[in-house]
Amino acid sequence: MYWYIPALMASLLWAAVVIVDKFVLTHHIKDAFSYQIIQAVTFIPPLLFLFFCSSFHGSLLLGIMILVLGMIFGLAFILYNKALLVEEVSRVTPLFYLTPIFVILLSALFLGEHLPPRRYIGIGLMVVSAISVSFRWQNAKSLTFSISPALFMILFLDLLIAGKDIIAKFMFSYINFWTYLFLFVLGNILVRPFLLFIPGIRSRFIADLKSLPLRIYLLCFVNSAIVWAGFTLYFFAVSITYVSLVSAVPSTQPFFVFVFAMVLAVFYPELINEDIAEKSAVIIKGIAAVIVLIGTYLIVA
Repeated sequence: MYWYIPALMASLLWAAVVIVDKFVLTHHIKDAFSYQIIQAVTFIPPLLFLFFCSSFHGSLLLGIMILVLGMIFGLAFILYNKALLVEEVSRVTPLFYLTPIFVILLSALFLGEHLPPRRYIGIGLMVVSAISVSFRWQNAKSLTFSISPALFMILFLDLLIAGKDIIAKFMFSYINFWTYLFLFVLGNILVRPFLLFIPGIRSRFIADLKSLPLRIYLLCFVNSAIVWAGFTLYFFAVSITYVSLVSAVPSTQPFFVFVFAMVLAVFYPELINEDIAEKSAVIIKGIAAVIVLIGTYLIVA
């Protein structure tokens, strides 16, 4: 169970990051591309820290592969930012926790990892929870609903995240997780400035840059440090146990996000525009968060 502590801490840190992301995207940076480019700058301090923790004794080919993987994710998380722009934060976050399904399939196929039945039940509970909060019930009597516009964006991102975790677990046999993280962050940083070659993105980025208060820049730097602290804890856990187990632990994040979002909605409702007026929606989110915790217990117990 030693691996569970850093994985759970990563989940808690990422829950705080989601709240900050939602706040910045709602009130200060309206364009997902602009936010990704600004984050490239705020990732530099964590990159320097990881550089001094790394040891470069692995294969050049492995290093290039990790760098390319980081570049792919540097662009892919635009989908996450766009999802936050069109949906409530407590609806977006649980959609990430379909990732364990993909990890289970890929880890069994490529790494030969297999889990006991109770852990599959736990993962099933998390999937039910994630799907339930992605529905918008339109009419309680007729039971009609529409699917959240964030669902398909995050599903694609879930598949990419699962692939990234499987590749990371494989590479930890040849390279330590500090070096992996350094190259992964470097890839994230290198690819994002190329977005500025697209005229529309460049003009929106310049406009956002000019209007951004200094305190928001500082907030973004702190947020990025928290992001990569979470990744460090997460990949440390991956390096010492089954990736299929570790990937399920961040499913506790919706519970943390739900608590953070509800507290902010009560005391600072203007910060993240979280809807608490509709009691049925709040109840569904609360039940979903509890189901996630039950599922997580079945996975790690």
